[in-house]
Amino acid sequence: MTEAPGPGGAMSRFKSDSLGLITDLRRRYGGIVRVKLGPYVVHQLTDPGAIKHVLQDNPDNYRRGRFYQGFSLFMGRGMLTTDGAEWKKRKQLGQPFFQRARVEQAAPIITGCVEDLVERWAKPAANGEVVDVVDDLMWLSMGVLSRTLFGVDLRERAEELTPAVRFSLKAMIITGKVEQMLPRWVPTRYQRTLKRHQATLNAAMDDVVARHLAGDGEPGSLVTALLAATEPDTGEPWDARAIRAELKTHFMAGHETTGCGLAWTLHAIAADPGVRAKLESELDSVLGGDTPAVEHLPRLPYLRQLVEESLRLHPPIWAFPRGAVEDDEIGGYHIPAGSSLLIPPYAAHRDPDTWDSPEEFRPERFCPAHANPARYSYLPFGGGARRCIGHHLATLEIQLTVAMLTQRYRFTVPQGTGIHPVGLVSLRPAGGLPLRIERATKA
Repeated sequence: MTEAPGPGGAMSRFKSDSLGLITDLRRRYGGIVRVKLGPYVVHQLTDPGAIKHVLQDNPDNYRRGRFYQGFSLFMGRGMLTTDGAEWKKRKQLGQPFFQRARVEQAAPIITGCVEDLVERWAKPAANGEVVDVVDDLMWLSMGVLSRTLFGVDLRERAEELTPAVRFSLKAMIITGKVEQMLPRWVPTRYQRTLKRHQATLNAAMDDVVARHLAGDGEPGSLVTALLAATEPDTGEPWDARAIRAELKTHFMAGHETTGCGLAWTLHAIAADPGVRAKLESELDSVLGGDTPAVEHLPRLPYLRQLVEESLRLHPPIWAFPRGAVEDDEIGGYHIPAGSSLLIPPYAAHRDPDTWDSPEEFRPERFCPAHANPARYSYLPFGGGARRCIGHHLATLEIQLTVAMLTQRYRFTVPQGTGIHPVGLVSLRPAGGLPLRIERATKA
């Protein structure tokens, strides 16, 4: 077996321009690339067949790996950071709360939270002000996630939780900076900040549990299930740390990625008057000013296409890593045990062999007249058994939110504003996402 092609070392560029690096690697070397990131051998996979091999055909050989170690700083040992039997136990407990039928019952919670955001933006819209929408969309998604899964509204703690989440997005990505590599006991400013934000997240989750134990939570929530969970081998209940880790995992992974998806979708609408006009026409025709509901969505195909195209061009999870347990062969190339793999939807979704004019925003590429993309060439929520458990909730939330906000407001990109993505844990707009908000003419 031969080594895959690649440029050699690229750690400095990965630190400064990870998105540019991964797209250049695919363009220059193809769908399987070998690259050194510091001391680590990493294989980047954008070829659909290679991705299928890792996520579906031989998943037991590919675990979370070393690049997930930073995630444990803020999520603990939850469903996102564990493997094998421990992961399956956690997934089986959480899966019923994400089934499509149950998720669709949450539509009134979603639209209620959007109404709160509509009210929040009423004054800026009346004055045609420019608003950085990212934190407000995170606030919205925080309310949907916490009310739907926890039976508790965490927006009341958004002022302290939002900075903690923002810090964690940088701290969880281990880039080799000195401040990250020093032992945890070294009393640096960075470590003090990290511990403060960890404590904020822990306290919020502990409060959610305490409220349930006091009878103030929603019966039948994920929290109720966690409190009733037992270990399959011993019958012992889950301890407080395990429950907290699972709550943090759902909170961190759930609301933040959906908020990013919403931000990029609103930006796409704001940046293209033709897209906005077509969406407005469809919403007027189907809804006539009514609040959208689940039963309306099959009659809103352009809305669905627009969201799918937004998730293609700006997938909230821009890359996800794996670690090879044993030697393997992918596409004729040797994958040594102990090496890392990086599967970047951001680069795969820009492959010109799959996507015509991949950098252009074209919702019509997802209409029924076009052939569906090859499996594992479109993976905004990952794939295989570890596909994002919350993809139904995220998609429903984005569709309903975009419909309601488009009914009420018109968004435009302020002149001279440049919006660029940056690859943290999720794909965030660098420096925020300022949009001008005005009342829709029919509102």
